[in-house]
Amino acid sequence: MEPTSITNIDTAFCKRLSIFFADIDDTITTHGKIPATTFDAMWELKKNGIKFVPVTGRPAGWCDMIARQWPVAGVVGENGAFYYSYDDVNRKFIRRYVDSDEKRAESRKRLQHLRERVLKEVPGCGIASDQEFRTADLAIDFCEDVKRLPQDQIDKICQIAAEEGTTAKVSSIHVNCWYGDYDKVSCFNTFINDFTGKTLEDLQEEIIFAGDSPNDEPMFKALHHSIAVANIKNFLDQIKYKPRYITQKESGEGFWEAVQLILKKRNS
Repeated sequence: MEPTSITNIDTAFCKRLSIFFADIDDTITTHGKIPATTFDAMWELKKNGIKFVPVTGRPAGWCDMIARQWPVAGVVGENGAFYYSYDDVNRKFIRRYVDSDEKRAESRKRLQHLRERVLKEVPGCGIASDQEFRTADLAIDFCEDVKRLPQDQIDKICQIAAEEGTTAKVSSIHVNCWYGDYDKVSCFNTFINDFTGKTLEDLQEEIIFAGDSPNDEPMFKALHHSIAVANIKNFLDQIKYKPRYITQKESGEGFWEAVQLILKKRNS
């Protein structure tokens, strides 16, 4: 089913909404920057009693700062390898990893071979500049700090990753590769359980996710309520499980559009 306009989102759902999950790159950012309206949107969600939780492929190092300094309830990082949360009241930083330290160390060793293969076999790609801050995955850059690769070369990166037995997900800027039976959905289900004692299924009518690319498809599939900003149109033909709603505007402006509409209906 094709996504419908965000204007069709149900008012009763907006009033029940308790947790708003969202991708970061090209969902709440625009051209790699966070607009002022995005920070305004996060604070407005908090003021209206809605927990905001970024769900990203970005590294542990970034997520530490996000959990501490943004108005968020937590952050899911490296495509579901962990979540971080900061308890402001008790001044306690919470780190919850899916895999043990030993397993993550072993995975990093195995990913080194994949790194060498990709750099050798796919000219023009690069290792993501934030790789040194990662704890669980390998991020291959195809357009953030390198000239954008054609789709067939992005597909080749995914093929090599599959040959090496890793999971590979394509974001708007990177191909993220990892060993392990987890994804963003499984990790934010853990977050939900730890913080509410309930499951994703229990809270289907109280949570929503916003994204922009194929690596957000697990959330589009798992959640009854999901949003994509308008730049998802570049990828819709690659996605089997599509978002329920779509914004008129792209990237950070689309996120602002969605939040403003939800809060308007919530407070009507």
